[in-house]
Formats: sequence, C-alpha cells, structure tokens
Amino acid sequence: MNVMKMIANFYSILFMSLFISDVTLAQSLGASSTQPIRLLVGSVPGASSDTYARIISEPLGKILGQTVLIENKSGASGIIATGSMMSSPPDGHTLQLIYTPHTLSPYLFKKLSYDPIKDVVGITMIVTSPLVLVVGGNSPIKSYKELLELGKTRPLNYGSAGIGSGGHLSGEMLRLDTGLKLTHVPYRGAAPAATAVAAGDVDFAFVAQITAKELTSVNKLRILGVTGKVRSPALSQVPTMQELGLKDFEFVNWFGLIAAAKTPPETVKKIHQAMQEVLKQADIKSRLTADGSDIIGNQPEQFTQFLVSDAKRWGPLVSQMGLKGE
Repeated sequence: MNVMKMIANFYSILFMSLFISDVTLAQSLGASSTQPIRLLVGSVPGASSDTYARIISEPLGKILGQTVLIENKSGASGIIATGSMMSSPPDGHTLQLIYTPHTLSPYLFKKLSYDPIKDVVGITMIVTSPLVLVVGGNSPIKSYKELLELGKTRPLNYGSAGIGSGGHLSGEMLRLDTGLKLTHVPYRGAAPAATAVAAGDVDFAFVAQITAKELTSVNKLRILGVTGKVRSPALSQVPTMQELGLKDFEFVNWFGLIAAAKTPPETVKKIHQAMQEVLKQADIKSRLTADGSDIIGNQPEQFTQFLVSDAKRWGPLVSQMGLKGE
C-alpha cells in the first residue's frame, strides 16, 4: 500500500511540476496565455526575411503554446516594423524578425522616434545567408564578364529590397570595386526587386537564393555569381564574386529575432529557449539551409552585442558609399 502511495505521489508531483512549468511560461509572456504573438517582418511576402519567419513561426508557437501571427510591415528598410514593435507593450507578445539593414538605420534615418540599437534586445541570430547576382532569364547577358562589358558601354541600373538592404549594399560594393556607373532602384522588398529583374525593368540585382529560387526554376532569372566567400552547396556550379575577379568581394546577410529592450529578461530567455528547440528540429534545419544558409542560434547577449558592433562597423561605410535614407 505504501508503495502504491509513493507511486501515486510521484506522478502527482510530476504532473504538478509540468503544470507549473507551463504556467510559468505563459506568465512570462504576459497576462494572457491565449494572446497571440505578433511576429513583425519589414518586407513583403516572398522576401527572404518573410520566408524565414514563416518557417519558424508555427514550430515556435507550438513550443510556446501560443499562436504566432506574421505581420508584414514593409518599407523604409524595416523601420516601419520596428516602430510598430516599439509602440506595443514590451511583454514578449510583439517580436520582429530583422536582417542586415537594421544596423544601418541609425545612419540612414536621422529622425527616428527610437534608437534601433539601444531600444531593442536580441533573442537570437537565426541564419546567415549569401546573396546571388541575377539577371533576367531573357537577358542577353550570360555571364558576369558580359555584364561587366555591358557596363562599360552604358550605365546600368539594379534593383534591391530598399535602401540599406543587402542587395543595395552589394550593388554599391560592386560599383566601388569596378568603377561602373550604376543606378540604384529600390523596391518594397526583395521579391518585387527579383520580379523587376525578370521583367527587364532593371539590369540586375543581388537577392537571396531563397528569393530567387522560384523564378530561377522557371528560367525567369539567371544566376551569375554568389556573394559568399565560398561556393554555395545549393549552387555548387555558380562561382563566387571573388572567383569572378573581385578579390575582396564578400557579403552575407544575417537574420535574427529581437524584442523591445524593456521586455523582461525571463521572457527573452523563454523565447530564446523555444527558438533553440525550433532550430534543432531536422525538418526546420533542412528548410532553413536549403538555400545555402547557415544556422547560427546564438545567445541573446551575443546577438545584442553583435547589433552594437555591426552598427559601428557600418557607420563609416555608409558615409563612404554615400547612402541616404528614404
């Protein structure tokens, strides 16, 4: 009888500990355990940041026990989305998936109502990803050499996801490295920029592989080069920009999850722990790395410090490139 009581007590304690753990998680994310989490994305559907957000949102919601809803707030290199997060209660129910332009925004936009670096806290960097140089599938340009030769005969224009985006920065790096006359044409996301290349509205663009994938598969885009230091496993036949003759050319986009700086540390920790579980799932890892991206999954303090150091790194380069906000 005593043995049966001991077993009953054990399972009772186990059940209660699991219940308390779940309640603690809900409490750490705010007063209402049923309130959905808003995941803000500063781009249009189909862009790389939007795609990554859609890959992680469902499993993240399952682990946290709450629905994760994606809200696309495109424009102004992500500051519209960040502004929306800043105007929401800092309780963990409003997060943002940011990428490369975030750390440039202090230099591009002088009259922000918030500090993009000091007023946010990193949860984790999700992935880093190289870009690909693309031209239209119907373009007469078949190689980077031919693009270069065309650029010597007339000015070229290139599209990007907006001022300060990875595609914009890569285009400016190409301009500085080659001396070509290039005109930047910003769009409200990488997907519209890629579509513009396919339509022949612009001569070329640097876009994420995950963005170019669909249009490349139906021969609407042609890939000429990869911006990573080494060839992408997903595009092993495509040379790097360094192999094509630009010895110092390397650019990698990064993508990460942030919250408002006043979000309780225990809430940030809970979301980070959930993200760690998401990034360990085999199917999620496969989907995130299918385009040659690398999973990072670092600690909140590491990602927060990265935002600080990356902003300092880009300051002089923004001036050198002559970049200005919209």
